[in-house]
Amino acid sequence: MAKQRFTLTSYDPVYAIAEEVRIPEEVIREQALRWLKLQCCKEGEEPRLSNQWVAAHTKDFKNVEELMIFIRYNMYRDNREVQELSDQDAICKELSKRLVEELPADLVEESLYAANYRLEEMISRNGMTIEDFCRQRGMTLDQLYADVKERTIQSLKEDSALEAYADHAGYTLEAEDFYAIIPGDDIQDKARKRQQIELEGRLAQMEEYALKTKALKEIMENAMIKRKPTDAEWLRYGDTSADVLNANKQFPDSFVSL
Repeated sequence: MAKQRFTLTSYDPVYAIAEEVRIPEEVIREQALRWLKLQCCKEGEEPRLSNQWVAAHTKDFKNVEELMIFIRYNMYRDNREVQELSDQDAICKELSKRLVEELPADLVEESLYAANYRLEEMISRNGMTIEDFCRQRGMTLDQLYADVKERTIQSLKEDSALEAYADHAGYTLEAEDFYAIIPGDDIQDKARKRQQIELEGRLAQMEEYALKTKALKEIMENAMIKRKPTDAEWLRYGDTSADVLNANKQFPDSFVSL
């Protein structure tokens, strides 16, 4: 049977509300106390978040506010991957709304079976029953499987939309496109893994994944985003994401790993 081909209503840049992933202030304060204990406290001494204590025990900060700025921006820098994934989810969800064709019933059925199987295997490996898992999360069995179904169908729509975009763009794949999706320590390691994939007859799947990854990169670069619905302007993600996500640019000489 011929493979289903997908199309989109538009291939123009996606407009999406991609909210900033916020770290609760109480979590930032906890991190500040841990940092002070590790960096500034003598054995047996407990840190305090007071202006006097911070000024007396640190070289770079005169008060709690300066310390909190330092800790906060370090944590948001480390939070970059979470933010990028959240942005990707928001943009791909909007893209999926442009899908013209319905998902094939057999594809949905097969994917749902696989998703439920993975869930049940994960629960079993953790020594729980499905009922225990549901009680732990405060949901019924029907709600659990309904959630899996919703997530699976949404994932299929997004994947199909990326496929449609890649097909429309008519990409060709270069060596670097494969290396971008193959984990490895260096180019030689990635080249060996690609050769192994070819020997195992999985090259077609890898090519499909590489095309979708290439499509995703272009879609993300050109997407127009707002961090809040009330923001006055749409910003091109490719132009703004580095500044939005790299908070450490505010203090380039002060950053240490937390």
